[in-house]
Amino acid sequence: MLIQYLIKQSRNPSGLVGRVITNIWSSYFKELSIWAIKQTTIPNNSRILEVGYGGGSTIKNLLALDKNLDIHGIDISKESYQTAKRMLLKSIENDSVQLMVGNVENLPYQNHYFNLVFAIQTHIFWKDLKQSFQEIYRVMSNHSTLIIASEKEKIKYHMTDYG
Repeated sequence: MLIQYLIKQSRNPSGLVGRVITNIWSSYFKELSIWAIKQTTIPNNSRILEVGYGGGSTIKNLLALDKNLDIHGIDISKESYQTAKRMLLKSIENDSVQLMVGNVENLPYQNHYFNLVFAIQTHIFWKDLKQSFQEIYRVMSNHSTLIIASEKEKIKYHMTDYG
């Protein structure tokens, strides 16, 4: 029973437990986030989408590159939104970061908008993989990159069909 509750909280954090989880994620996934960012070249003025921004650590790491990036984030969790908003408030206020609550299966962005899309440890929670990838593909520009990063054990645990 407890395990199922924690899995549900991982998928869509809420309340006090959700707040704790999103704060833990910010530090736990820091190294994975930095590794993923280093896997591609990020030109100045790029438009970037992070799908499932959690506590906001990947966006914070992208901002640290100091490349005048236009960063957007979408996450299904209202708790993640609140946590990331607190961490990224200055960047939100100066319009270099825009966060929203929403679902990867129905992205509210125009076609071919983003140069780079990150999904760090989030695809394991997408309910409809095919629809999610179709939406990501739709919002990616013609010469863009999609970076998906995940610990192998998380795939095995959450996506039993693939582990």
